[in-house]
Amino acid sequence: MIQEAQFSRNQRAPSPNLKIKKDHKSQQFSSLNTSHQSLDQQYQYPEEGKLLNFIIEIEELQQKSIFNLKLISFSLEDVQQKLAITDDPNNSQLRRQWQYHKHYYQEFQYSLKNENVHLGNSLQNQKISQNLRSRMVDWMIEVLGNYIDTTTNSTFFRSVSIMDYFLLKSNTQYSDQHLHLIGISSMFIATKLEDIYHIPLEDFVQRVGHNKYSILKVKDMEKIILETLNYEITFPTILDRLYHLFYQCFSLNDDPNLQNILEASIFILKMCLHDYSINFFHANTLAATSFFYSIRDFVIQKDYENQEQILDQFINRITQISEIDLFDFNQCQVKLKDLINSFKKKYPDLQNLNKFS
Repeated sequence: MIQEAQFSRNQRAPSPNLKIKKDHKSQQFSSLNTSHQSLDQQYQYPEEGKLLNFIIEIEELQQKSIFNLKLISFSLEDVQQKLAITDDPNNSQLRRQWQYHKHYYQEFQYSLKNENVHLGNSLQNQKISQNLRSRMVDWMIEVLGNYIDTTTNSTFFRSVSIMDYFLLKSNTQYSDQHLHLIGISSMFIATKLEDIYHIPLEDFVQRVGHNKYSILKVKDMEKIILETLNYEITFPTILDRLYHLFYQCFSLNDDPNLQNILEASIFILKMCLHDYSINFFHANTLAATSFFYSIRDFVIQKDYENQEQILDQFINRITQISEIDLFDFNQCQVKLKDLINSFKKKYPDLQNLNKFS
């Protein structure tokens, strides 16, 4: 799994809630391949195994360096054959990518295609208000944010997914008064599934739940959730689908600028989980639009040349990888932009997204 990086607010994209710190245009990014040659010249592979999925061409224009972003697609098999990474110990990054693809990614990709769980109408048979669900999502950010040394973003997204899936599948009709216990038990299941050192049950009872529910109550609800879902709780989350997109576009590149794009996308997805209505879009569509929104803000902020051409390349690539309709993608973009612009006004009391991100 892609290693997560700590993400501060001043690193986000330049939308109202997302700001990526603007570097000087003449700065050369260490993990981006740069070339003074024209594109019709033979491509030279970078040294030290730096596989790049897009190229920056530097041109002098009005005494300034203008970066031109290009997206280039490589299959791992082609790279392995051309660079002989299995025989070259110096290509450590390419070897790592190949091993990741061989031992993990193919199985993960199969799971993405065959385990589709749509959670957009999770409250249709419940008496739980959309507003209280939004508060629960925000509270989960706070709870798990206080265990930052042992939990990850995966734990949060798994917690919300388990809660929504349970509410969708349950034949029992729950009301607002039950959501607190359901949320606690969902987080307890998620931390045991995702974290190496999971949050102790005693912490959920005492520190998180303030002894409102006993250990027996939390365990009973855990059992109800697992049996209702037939123990099917390992399905891909929306975060997994974002990681899939990032890997397909940028491979295992750990360049700070790309990591900022990834973290901005995660922030947007957390924002989306607060809003019940936008989750009617398929998870693939939400992940794709959030990812593209962050890329677009980054490209605009960096003032790249030929921005429209660059963004069109990314749209084509992202929709192809996600296997989504362009119309749905554009519709979701409109909804997403509206949510980002209106989030603080729509949810003025929900502060944990900014506090713990």
